[in-house]
This record gives sequence, C-alpha cells and structure tokens, in this order.
Amino acid sequence: MDLNVGLVGHGRWGKRHLETLIRLKKEGRVQHITLCDRDPNQLAGLSKQVDSTFTHFGAMLDAGVVNCIAVVTPPNSHLELASKALERNIPVLIEKPLSDRLEQEPEFLNSLTSEVTLVTGFLLRHHEGVEAMKQELDDGAIGTLQELHYRRRTKRGRPKGADAMKTLAIHGFDLSLFFGLKGIAKSPPEIFEHQPERMLLDAGRTGQKRLLVDVSWGADEELRELTLIGSKGNLSLTFGTTPEMHINRSGVLETVELTNAHPPLYNEWVYFLQQVKSRTPTVYPPIQDLHVLNQWFQDLEQY
Repeated sequence: MDLNVGLVGHGRWGKRHLETLIRLKKEGRVQHITLCDRDPNQLAGLSKQVDSTFTHFGAMLDAGVVNCIAVVTPPNSHLELASKALERNIPVLIEKPLSDRLEQEPEFLNSLTSEVTLVTGFLLRHHEGVEAMKQELDDGAIGTLQELHYRRRTKRGRPKGADAMKTLAIHGFDLSLFFGLKGIAKSPPEIFEHQPERMLLDAGRTGQKRLLVDVSWGADEELRELTLIGSKGNLSLTFGTTPEMHINRSGVLETVELTNAHPPLYNEWVYFLQQVKSRTPTVYPPIQDLHVLNQWFQDLEQY
C-alpha cells in the first residue's frame, strides 16, 4: 500500500512536519506528499519538495491524491477538518490540542466509529525517554507511581492566540494519563498562577497521587523536565538535543542509556503510518483519555 500523505497547514510547526515527511519519503516510508495551505505564499517554492499543492482543503480531498492526512492548522479549525476527512474514511493525524473549543470536543469524540483512525499529536508519548520511563515503571523499578512533575519553560515568546494551559501544560496532563496516574482530575487543584503566558498548579491529590505542572513562555531559561516519584525511587528525564534519564533508588543515582535515534515527531509519524498501512482502526490516545483531558480542562477554566 502506497502512503500518500496530505499535510494541511504550513506554518511554523507545519514546516517541522514537512521536514519529517520529506525524510520519511527519502526512506521509502511515504510515496507522495501533498501540501495544503489557504495562503499561496506558504506554498511558493516547494515544487521540488512536494508532489502537489492545494489552497482549498475540499479540493484536495476531491482530487483523491491522499489516503491519510495531518491537520497542522490553528486549533479552531481542527475538528472541522478532521471530521471532513474521517467522513471519507481517511485516517487523520491531528495536532494537539484536539481543539480550542472544549465544548465541542465531547460530541466529536462520541461521533467516532470503530472504523476510524485518529491520532492526536501528543508527541511526548513517542519520545524515546518517555517510552523508556514507562518500561522502567512497568518493570517496577520505582514501585508504585505516586507523583508526576512536568516542567516546561521556554524563552520563546507566546505565539499569537496560544494559551499556556492548552499548548504547554497539556503535555503534563496527558503524560499523567499515559503513566496511569488516574483519578487526579477529581481533586480540586491548587492553582498558583494561570495566565496565557504561564501556568503553575498542583492538580490535587487522590490518596497519595499528585500532579505538578509548571510551564511558561518568555521564561528566563529553557527547562524541559519530567520526574516520576514512586514508592521505591524516582525517575527523571531532561529533554533537549541530548536527553538524559536517571533513576534514583535509596540515594543511588544511575544513568539510563538512551540511543536518541529519532526525534519524537519522527516516531509519531512512524506510528501513525504503521496504523494506516496495516488498515487497523486506531484512536490514540484512547477516546477515554481524550474525554478525561477535555473534562479536566473544562473544569480548570472555571477557576
């Protein structure tokens, strides 16, 4: 089966997706790349990098040149574009957040059938270090997970229309579900700061479980860090060009070797393309997790 990918949106992050697709095509994993952006200027000079271009999403679908798509447009258009593709049984990779219209997400999720493939772009689930942490946790290396701390601060200014909670903090919430830290959303959070540029909160406790999220744009320093605290020790991962992972048990610090073979966006694309090629209907993260995230964020907006 040839994989003919339609990339919808060629902004800052869309360009990263296109770079990844070009690499995948050179490797023979993708056969045809179509780029769609309503701004013709975003398509200029790309004739040697992509096989076809469109300025209208419907025209691209009608042309029949794609059998899977990635939606990398502003979040307010995600659900509309994804719905139109899924109606034609076209698998979709959709950037996170699923939408910035939280009230519309439940209806969209409830409309999904068992025949669709929808992968939402929580790319940290595909990070080699995160996958290694999950394996260590499953193997009982730090006992029962009790706390997850997620910190992401960047010197980069906040993109227009973006929100720290839905764009940066959302990774911390999603990872809490990925690692099985369930039930936290039922506790009242302690919000120390909630601004478009910054979010700092203790999402509350259920028994001994706890989630801390600290994210911001316009920070004084770059910081990307994930820490898992278990009943028998801790796991820590520092993201970046060269990720580092450590395990601390009984005061003894060990380094966990990572190959850093591929960036998480590449791994995410490989995962998505595997589902498409196998013709295996897949919703990932699972619908239940997406519902929990939606409810969590709706609740947080009330504070």
